[in-house]
Amino acid sequence: MSSRPADLVARLVGDRPGSWIDGAWVISPDTFDVHDPATGATICAVADADADQASAAVAAASAALDGWSSATGWQRFEVLSRATDLLGERVEAIAELISAETGKPLQEGIGEARNTVRFFEWFSHETLRLPGEAWSDVAPGRDALVLHEPIGVVLAITPWNFPAFMVACKVGAALAAGCTVVLKPAPQTPLTALAIARCFEEAGLPAGVLNVVVAGDPQRVSDALLDAPEVACVSLTGSRRVGELVMRKAASSIKRVLLELGGNAAAVVLPDADVVRTARDLVRARFLNSGQACMAANRVYVVESAAGDLVAELTAAVDQIVLGDPRDPATTMGPLIDHAAVGRIEAQVAEAVAGGATLVTGGARTAENEASAFLAPTLLTAEGKSQPAVLGEEFFGPVLSVIRCADVDEAVRLANATEYGLAAYVFGGDQAAATAVARKLKAGSVGVNAPLVSEPALPFGGMRSSGLGRERGRLGVEEYLETKTVQMPAVR
Repeated sequence: MSSRPADLVARLVGDRPGSWIDGAWVISPDTFDVHDPATGATICAVADADADQASAAVAAASAALDGWSSATGWQRFEVLSRATDLLGERVEAIAELISAETGKPLQEGIGEARNTVRFFEWFSHETLRLPGEAWSDVAPGRDALVLHEPIGVVLAITPWNFPAFMVACKVGAALAAGCTVVLKPAPQTPLTALAIARCFEEAGLPAGVLNVVVAGDPQRVSDALLDAPEVACVSLTGSRRVGELVMRKAASSIKRVLLELGGNAAAVVLPDADVVRTARDLVRARFLNSGQACMAANRVYVVESAAGDLVAELTAAVDQIVLGDPRDPATTMGPLIDHAAVGRIEAQVAEAVAGGATLVTGGARTAENEASAFLAPTLLTAEGKSQPAVLGEEFFGPVLSVIRCADVDEAVRLANATEYGLAAYVFGGDQAAATAVARKLKAGSVGVNAPLVSEPALPFGGMRSSGLGRERGRLGVEEYLETKTVQMPAVR
């Protein structure tokens, strides 16, 4: 890195990081430490918000709602556009901060930071394209308007694996729609969210329109945020367990809930697939961010005739991954987020091998030092007719499982044999045949002959236990709008 993490924090956030509430930086006596997962070192201490500060953030967002929601689309565009420009000027520094907090290689951090700018830019323009309709003669002598109004105060809860990009997806869309926001970033990665908030502060965002509440233990603030009657919508990216808790909490006051939960994405490889290209694309789709991505390819179902060649190509590709210091330009994969994540993946791999899977490569814990959280990229194989049950679970880390299948029908059946349905993949030489398989997979997004990419124009979200609603694209903005029909006498 070109800068020490502490210097980055001071430059991008301030000397004493804490919550940003009602246009002011709030410092509390309690603090929690943010750690670098590559070394275990403390990056800095962050002021730990409590329930009173969380309630103050909701109150500030509620007080700012009338002003922000009644602003013209052009007025909102100008503020979001200025903030986006400031983010663009700080891409490299924010990328270094992302890398320090998450452990992802610097080049991946740069990709995320650039994508964040791109998505904020998209949503800034959506302020000028909000939907609305005028109907004439809906009944004799009657006209009508179909209006779309901001839903109100939004609670946005973002994960640690993409600490900038997920802020753009939620906050960018909600602000464009005219909502005010209380953002609660993950305790592992609060600094990136605060750096983004600093850009909005400098861009002139009115006080209270965006508030950021940072807490080392989410339980300190969760009740104050989720129980607040002023909060009209909760948008969460996280685990299924947390999604269930949020839904239960939101039900008591009938809040709108938007959820992106588990992925457990499957890939189906057809007999005529180009195995060299497929292996390359599967490695990209699996090992980005050390496999800690909801849309990462988790399970590969391959027809027996292509299995041997595919496993050989995958083994070679996985063995070429360079595990190491995220600051080293040669590194292509960094650590997991913490030791608990390493232990969880190790246990899943051990259970798979005990159940009959073959460990082809990887599977071992490695360490820069005792405090680091590295796990070697791992490849497992198994037979479809007798695959260990654990291979049907999501491995939220650098493990790819290849399951041999008798035919395409079995591959599709096993791919769909999960409660989740966020993303899926198909690889095959015949584009029409591959697309036909894609239509059979129960997932909100399917990549054909390529990894999925994040495009601001395209909606993204899951089926079944992978969530509710959609982010990104026009639908991602409309999730934060209420529809109102106004009927009136016709004016002629």
